[in-house]
Amino acid sequence: MMALANRIVTAFEDFVEDPAGVLSDDAINPPGRRSMAGENDLTDPALAYLSDSALPDPGQGCIIGVIDDAVPFVHRRFTLAGPVSRMASVWMQDARFRPGMGADLPSGAEWRGAELSALLAGAGPGGEDAIYRLTGAVDLTRPGPPSGAFEAGHGAAVAPLAAGFDPADPQARNHPVIAVCLPPRIIADSMGVLAPVPILAGMLFIIHRARRLCRFIEARRGLPRGRVRLPVVINLSLGLTAGPRDGSTLLERFMDAVSAMEEADLGPVHFVLPMGNHRQGRLRARLRPGQSIGWRLPPDDTTINAIEIWGPPHDHPPRGELQVTLTPPGQPPATTAFTRPWQFSVLSDGQGMPLARAYYTPHLLPDGRWRDGIAVIATPTCPERLGEPFAPPGEWRVGIAGDGNAPCDVTAQRDEVIRGFRRGARQSWFHDPAYRSHDASGFPILTDEQNGGDPLVIRRGTVNSYATGTRTLRAGAVYRRTEHTAAYGALLDDGQPGDCLAPVDLSANNGAMIVCGRNSGSFARAAGTSLAAPQLTRWLAGRLSGGAVLDGRQAIRDQAPQGAGPQDQPPVLPLAAPFPEF
Repeated sequence: MMALANRIVTAFEDFVEDPAGVLSDDAINPPGRRSMAGENDLTDPALAYLSDSALPDPGQGCIIGVIDDAVPFVHRRFTLAGPVSRMASVWMQDARFRPGMGADLPSGAEWRGAELSALLAGAGPGGEDAIYRLTGAVDLTRPGPPSGAFEAGHGAAVAPLAAGFDPADPQARNHPVIAVCLPPRIIADSMGVLAPVPILAGMLFIIHRARRLCRFIEARRGLPRGRVRLPVVINLSLGLTAGPRDGSTLLERFMDAVSAMEEADLGPVHFVLPMGNHRQGRLRARLRPGQSIGWRLPPDDTTINAIEIWGPPHDHPPRGELQVTLTPPGQPPATTAFTRPWQFSVLSDGQGMPLARAYYTPHLLPDGRWRDGIAVIATPTCPERLGEPFAPPGEWRVGIAGDGNAPCDVTAQRDEVIRGFRRGARQSWFHDPAYRSHDASGFPILTDEQNGGDPLVIRRGTVNSYATGTRTLRAGAVYRRTEHTAAYGALLDDGQPGDCLAPVDLSANNGAMIVCGRNSGSFARAAGTSLAAPQLTRWLAGRLSGGAVLDGRQAIRDQAPQGAGPQDQPPVLPLAAPFPEF
């Protein structure tokens, strides 16, 4: 597990050595000042993970971890009557560094349950805002988007669905929470260029603090060491649209390794991710050598656009067998000539201005085979400053050069504005004249088979590229009235809409569901499989806290209730909305 973690960190060495582009200077804990947490977090009241009245039953609890943006950690739904916090620990990765607490962390501020309970006890009406300012969750003096100040946010919707309970609910105490708030600049970048390192750090944080929470419960209950081994369910409602999608990325392999481990001092760990919302986005194509497809770059895009081309697996080391032909509007075609890994090629216009770059990035699979990969990155179609190079908007052509019959996967990377963040991103997409989005009656076409069976632009395999490992759980969305899968929900390679499904939108014509806002009592409307994943997280945590042994996807599917929808689809979980229907 740690070897995989070290490889991820090494792959992003530049970011690790100089994270100032993502983290504020005052958020970084200098390496020379870092110290590992000692046993005093079990005895020092100032470092207590939970108040005694919030300790879960050692044999009935399940820890819920949430990695997201601006988790509302003092929301009423994370408290017991008192109010007493169930938030055992929260790490805000880009807050001003807090010495003492969290001295082992590379950046940010950690706050734990006992001190959050004290803050809540001293807060009057509307005091949540004061706590967010005090803890650094909301700081309008800092650079970057102040996502913690948004009333409606992604983390505010996801976290209460995953781990929120009414304070009077008897089940609440048995579900302590450990949360990680990712840096806003990581959330704002929908391409996820640097996201693996903060996400990995968040996962390691949750696992480490879960272990320490188990030891803390033993110390407070007077139990022998190793007696408390609570299971952990970690919700990551984030995703990408490009990648190898074969479970071979280091982050996916890390999640698989953790899920397969038998810990001596912690229960089983499960990871839950959303399927993704891009089934109909035209972001995935499958081409054979000699075929090409249109790649449409929208005008007025101030950000780069990127696609990835992945060849079939092969047994020998990379030798440049995959080549790509790129044809910008009004320009002659140009074909790469890669011969060894990590080469790159620059496509320029007639005046020598760069339009795009292609990078040869072969990928080693866990079984020892290789896949050739090429990333094509086009410059923005709208430069921020006069005189900068820009890519011509319109339809480019992307083709696979050479002979052969083995298909290649072509995917466009997500490049859109995340809700709450201002950014000039506009999504590119593939254009195939044979692709039809709706049938003659105006209903959306849901599968490739309904689209003629073999289009170049495909709906299969549009799953979130963080979620193709062997053990991660993928949650898809259904309409609440019919329990049919949502038209936007991504598909696995086998055409399934996920491992389990959860109700989100009311119907195809009445989208979204009511979710929590940042402050207690506030609400918003949101949609997407990001809201299905926390419902699966919540259901799974409930089963594990009841003593269920669920090893693997099939065991979980077997115990999940089958809804009233089509019998050939995965099981549909009961609605876990934090608000009653209006």
